[in-house]
Amino acid sequence: MHERIDSLEDPRLDVFRNLKTRNSVRDARLFVAEGATVVERVLRSTLEVRSVLVTDRKFATCEPFLRPDVPVLRLRSDLADELVGFNFHCGVMASAVRPSALRSDEWIPSSGPSLVIAGENISDPENVGAIIRIAAAFGAAGVLVGGGSADPWSRRVLRVSMGNVLFLPIVETRDLASLLVELRDQHNFEICGTVLDTDATSLDEFRFPERTVLVFGNEFEGLKEELRKVLTRCLTIRMWNGTDSLNVAISAGIFCHEYRVQQKGVLQCPT
Repeated sequence: MHERIDSLEDPRLDVFRNLKTRNSVRDARLFVAEGATVVERVLRSTLEVRSVLVTDRKFATCEPFLRPDVPVLRLRSDLADELVGFNFHCGVMASAVRPSALRSDEWIPSSGPSLVIAGENISDPENVGAIIRIAAAFGAAGVLVGGGSADPWSRRVLRVSMGNVLFLPIVETRDLASLLVELRDQHNFEICGTVLDTDATSLDEFRFPERTVLVFGNEFEGLKEELRKVLTRCLTIRMWNGTDSLNVAISAGIFCHEYRVQQKGVLQCPT
């Protein structure tokens, strides 16, 4: 079932209003997903979905995956553009409730091989989204999102991650160092910081332990001193032609791939 909305004054549209210029959705503990692929995955998830906004132009495409228990608000394309504050070419959005914060015992494997990705001050939403997608692709147990990082439930992160935020444990923390200490001391993880230091261990010379956390920092500032203090190993990627750094998401892909290559005899990729 769907309901046509003819007035932008309808309060049910408030969650989708002026999305380009405000951040109140994060404060309200809701998130907004956009695009047919991501919205379909939101509707397939176990999260509480509040509503779906869809334009006339996109309704036929989206109708097969709409759920009868979720209110669907149908709007003319011109009104939708005015509502959200930009050219709403994707034609469909969903609002849903952010999941509750996870306890450690809800996502950290008690034993066996495990890869965890952590990021501090990863401010670019596209990098956060790409890292989450990479983490999912290489079977990470979870992603830790530290202070100064983009909202992992923002529209852009959800889009770039292709909705993998929905199916991978995402732990937001203001005290990443303390959480890393817990993983190191209580759950037997090696905490590997990725750095540009010339005295760091080169990735091609390092043998990953089964239980590893890979920690990434801001591309320009690197890892803060408080994070460096809890590391058990500093790793770097050898580069040629005077290249001084790589995009953080590209680096994450390289490190995650190398971890999986080394662990392939222990944990097989699902078919």
